[in-house]
Amino acid sequence: MILVDALGFVLSGFALVLATLALLWMVSAAIGRVFATTTRHAMRTAAPPPDQRSAMPTIPSTHVAAIAAAVAVVTDGRGRVVTVRAPGHLAAGWSHEGRSDHASSHGNRVRWDWAMPGPPHTDHDLPDPALTHGADHKRTQ
Repeated sequence: MILVDALGFVLSGFALVLATLALLWMVSAAIGRVFATTTRHAMRTAAPPPDQRSAMPTIPSTHVAAIAAAVAVVTDGRGRVVTVRAPGHLAAGWSHEGRSDHASSHGNRVRWDWAMPGPPHTDHDLPDPALTHGADHKRTQ
């Protein structure tokens, strides 16, 4: 009879865990549905995005004319300029140089004593002074 009781206890615990997981799944699904609904509603009521052309820096008209002339020369007048965009500012060399200057301004401050070489330190148990002959021994660490 003890085996039947143990089996009932295990199965009831298993059922409780599965029920708890199902409840957590339902709660997280409901919260996700609430967030998805409010996000869709906020997207419908949001203002339209501003014109991106106004935010971008303008390219001088002389540059556009020079680009159009170069395209006309290269394609014998059959090509046309659809868009002209300025490339992003790539300053990888400048940032690397700045990091290098900053690091070298600290001088040689490498602390080589942070990690001492050798085996890890282990404390050895000291003998109990009451068990030794001299009761006046002091423990030192």
